[in-house]
Amino acid sequence: MIVHPCRCKRFKPTPSPLYTIRCCFLTLLVIFLMPMMAGTAFATDTPLIKTHIKVALIQSAFLGSNENDAAAAFKTFAKTIGKHKGYDMEITVSTFKDASELAALPESERPHIVILEGWAFLEIEKEGWLTPVTVTSIGRGKVLTPYKILVPASSTANTIEDLRGKAINILFMPQTQTALPWLRSLLQQHKLGTMASFFGDILIENDPMKAMLPVFFGQRDAGLINAEKFELMAELNPQLNKMRVIATSQPLVSGITAVNHTAVWDNPTIKEDFIDALLKLHLCPAGQQILHLFKTDQVIAYRPEYLDTIRTIHQALVGPQL
Repeated sequence: MIVHPCRCKRFKPTPSPLYTIRCCFLTLLVIFLMPMMAGTAFATDTPLIKTHIKVALIQSAFLGSNENDAAAAFKTFAKTIGKHKGYDMEITVSTFKDASELAALPESERPHIVILEGWAFLEIEKEGWLTPVTVTSIGRGKVLTPYKILVPASSTANTIEDLRGKAINILFMPQTQTALPWLRSLLQQHKLGTMASFFGDILIENDPMKAMLPVFFGQRDAGLINAEKFELMAELNPQLNKMRVIATSQPLVSGITAVNHTAVWDNPTIKEDFIDALLKLHLCPAGQQILHLFKTDQVIAYRPEYLDTIRTIHQALVGPQL
């Protein structure tokens, strides 16, 4: 018996209108994405632009953080932004005790980027080679905060004059160091002499709780802290609001990042790209690590008026810049 293979006519269904529309859409999508995918591959294969950036840190700007940790964080950050911006970026981080030590550098050794407190910037501003580009948030996106002198609820003190011979705690950490110049200017304004001669005892603390709890319990006569730090403490411990405020400053700026506008950069776009990356630090893990070291949550674009109130204090204590 011979078995013949079955020869069946294939059934070819007629495409529905919806099916036809889907096919056309997918075809167009592939056509649209192909150039983008090719462009991405090209960007990945493009040689990275080698560049070297020198960063200077004034020690007061990262008080309480390890110098090596700060350097390592910046190098990680450099690799991250280099990958996205097309740079083979090398970062050299140097630390300086204060603004005067940085100002003493020969011009050829000056850094590209300097991170410092607002007061330190005013001390070096007259050198003429630094331009502020960003400021640090003191929390919740705010860049200006007043400083307050508080006393226990049971204290009889009502003005700064009433603290003569008394014991004061001062919070001194990143984003709070403008407190000292303001206190000096307050004493000068009331003709009360220097801090050392006016107060009976001065204790510097780098932890808000250690600074203010002894004041709350009456173990110290007064405490100096910025408003933002105190408000955060009072949210957790509402009883702290029983303390009384006897003096308040104008809102003052804290940390500043400045660029050396006289420096030679390896690439004409690297300065703008680096500043842009600073403003986006809070959006990536490597950037958040740096922000944590400097006790801030965000970096914000600089505006000249941010320095107005602290400049007034500087002129009162030091005199106008010539």
